[in-house]
Amino acid sequence: MSLPALRAAFDRPGVALSPFLVLGDPTPRLTVELAAAAVAGGADMLEIGFPYSDPVADGPEVQAAAQRAFAAGVSTRAGFRILAEVAAACPGIPLNLLVYGNLVHRIGYREFAAAATAAGASSLLAPDIPLEEGGPLRRACRRAGLGHVELAGPLTPPDRLRRLAEVSDFVYLAGFQGVTGVRRRGFAEVLDRTGAARAVLEGTGVPLCLGFGISTAGQVASAGAAGARIAVIGSHLARVIRRLYRGPEDAATLRAGFRAAVRDLNPEDEAC
Repeated sequence: MSLPALRAAFDRPGVALSPFLVLGDPTPRLTVELAAAAVAGGADMLEIGFPYSDPVADGPEVQAAAQRAFAAGVSTRAGFRILAEVAAACPGIPLNLLVYGNLVHRIGYREFAAAATAAGASSLLAPDIPLEEGGPLRRACRRAGLGHVELAGPLTPPDRLRRLAEVSDFVYLAGFQGVTGVRRRGFAEVLDRTGAARAVLEGTGVPLCLGFGISTAGQVASAGAAGARIAVIGSHLARVIRRLYRGPEDAATLRAGFRAAVRDLNPEDEAC
């Protein structure tokens, strides 16, 4: 069980670097190896996605990552096996799951939460299950010892942010309205919204996670300065995988390149 590892991470100062990986991308074995490479490159935690065919929040790079996982033969059941291997390869590293609601519905809330905990997950975010409909999943997570995460957007009003915080181990703030993807423009506005959201959550003790659009060490550092405790990097790293991997002969190049890409996102390394 790695929920204690997640809570311990929030006791440490600064922003946690959280690369995102889709289970099975580009192959099941390489997912595990890339997770270990990310940790070696300075990742403090990992966000792990189950591949899904009809995502509502994923942009083209993450969608392509899911398609690579499907091409490698990964199912939801197989995803749990890969997740357990990631947990074994990255001991003590919090693993925060992103999974779409249909996958949870199909297996069942209790069964999914129990399987996720047994495989080493720390928390679960189902971005398409809204707060008002999430009670059964939240109860299943609590029963299984799995953290629960709610999603907020750039237009989420303060009252709703507080309601999300009441039932969350951390709140995931999508920096942009729309789907995931690398963005260079508009990040100053994202930071303003991050600071405003953090101000709303002050006193709740609930950390804020920022995702969507982060692709540089400077943006990670700025996210932390604005009040985020986690910075998730997804599309940027999915693009690294797409560019470096064409087949098994590229595995060593991909591992090295992915580790370097994560290292380059670390604000502390940038300052050295």
